[in-house]
Amino acid sequence: DQSRDRNDYRLVSDSSGAWKIEADDHPEVASSPPPSTEPVPGVPDNQDTSHNWAGYAATGGTFTAVSATWTVPQASNDSSFGVDATWVGIGGVQSRDLIQAGTQQTVNANGRVQYQAWLELLPRASRPVQLPVHAGDSVSVALTEQAPDSWQIAFTNNTTGRTYSTSVPYASSHSSAEWVEEAPSAGGRGLLPLDNFGSIQFNGASTVKDGQTLSIAAANAQAITMVGGALQALAVPSQLGADGASFSVDRTDAPAVLTTGPRLTIP
Repeated sequence: DQSRDRNDYRLVSDSSGAWKIEADDHPEVASSPPPSTEPVPGVPDNQDTSHNWAGYAATGGTFTAVSATWTVPQASNDSSFGVDATWVGIGGVQSRDLIQAGTQQTVNANGRVQYQAWLELLPRASRPVQLPVHAGDSVSVALTEQAPDSWQIAFTNNTTGRTYSTSVPYASSHSSAEWVEEAPSAGGRGLLPLDNFGSIQFNGASTVKDGQTLSIAAANAQAITMVGGALQALAVPSQLGADGASFSVDRTDAPAVLTTGPRLTIP
């Protein structure tokens, strides 16, 4: 089991009736339980499972940078509400701290799709980044600790040539690095439905671990499959490419509905 973090989003409707993520919060999360030994259909034995993350996570060192490039997916506008977020981050697997940045897609009930870049420093709420992104754009995101507790967050839209960069103070545990496709949650309402994002490709994924720049493979990152409440696979990462720094996450055909009641954790 992997993630201790859950992105808890508050949704608001704008003047056109479209849903937007206004803010999120991150309540305290109990320590993660031991990994489940129960086999999950469709999930390889060597992969961890999560109710909200799919991708790769590396632990077992001091992590001071993480980066990747991905193509913003074309979310299916099939008239069913859904959300997904793609990001890189430091912390959050074995700790409550997490600095992360990425892109998200929100499909409202009438099929309108909205795209947004964002960053977040737990426990503070996420905030949008003034960098327009659209389906099909190639986006690179990098988090780098430039001095103790001082981080640079850099976005590049490789398709449009536009960039965004900011420096922020943040005290990190440096305990993990992640490359993640996520199903956000909505506070006490539980996990939001994961949209049909199809497939998303991560390239050039790297981290700085114990002072060395490493690929995902060299950092010994573990694959994570996202599963639903009935342990059905929702989003599955591929094996790493020959370069050790690329992989895809594929959405399965399994439905993911809004889960009400208690907040969901792993698993």
